[in-house]
Amino acid sequence: MQAGQKYGVDPALLAAIAVHETGNGTSKAVKNRNNVGGMMGKNGLMTFNSLQDGIDKMASNLKRNYIDKGLTTIPQIQRKYAPVGAGNDPTNLNSNWVGGVSRYYSMFKR
Repeated sequence: MQAGQKYGVDPALLAAIAVHETGNGTSKAVKNRNNVGGMMGKNGLMTFNSLQDGIDKMASNLKRNYIDKGLTTIPQIQRKYAPVGAGNDPTNLNSNWVGGVSRYYSMFKR
């Protein structure tokens, strides 16, 4: 909630992406790297000092690189955030991104 409010990102959207990206909190990315958003850097999966830092960086990234650029819907965000056919997605999981994030978003918006 706090990171979403701080950066002007719908907290339900932030949570929906985080839950989807982490396999509902079970991924090694979140457990070992505090990376709630599946965020990638020059050297692969990014690592954050704390879970709160990972949440904050994800919210900041969504605001600057997506929302501020007019990418405000889940399908618009997906085309850049988790594009189908991306080189770092050999098993084509990104094809499930819109549906998964949308389901979580609907749950959190209730």
